Amino acid sequence: MAVFLNSLATSLAAMSPAAELLSAFSAFDDDDSGQIDLAELRDALLNTAPEPGEQPLTVHEVDKVINGFTGRRAFSKHMVGGAGTKRGEVFKYQEFVASIVGGNGSADQKDAAES
Repeated sequence: MAVFLNSLATSLAAMSPAAELLSAFSAFDDDDSGQIDLAELRDALLNTAPEPGEQPLTVHEVDKVINGFTGRRAFSKHMVGGAGTKRGEVFKYQEFVASIVGGNGSADQKDAAES
C-alpha cells in the first residue's frame, strides 16, 4: 500500500500542487469540513469518462486509494441540525492531500496565498 501511495503521490504532486488539489476537492465540500460524501466521490470516480488512452478506474483501485482516509462525518461548527444533515461515510480529503504531498500541505497553501 505504501509503495502504491508513493507512486500515486509522485504522479499527483508533479501534476498539481497541494493548493490546487485542495481547491478541487473543496468544490465538493458542502460544509467546509474537509470531508466529502464518500458515496458521491466513489460514484464520480467510477462513472467519469477517462481521458483518451486511459483506462477507467475499477472499484478495487478506488477502494485502495481512499482506504485510510474515510470515516463517519463529524459534526462541525458549520453544520446545522435537522433532518437534512448528512452523517454518512466521508472521504477526508485534507488528510489525503497532506499524505500525498508529504506533510500537512501548509507550505503549498502558504506559497499559493503569497502568489
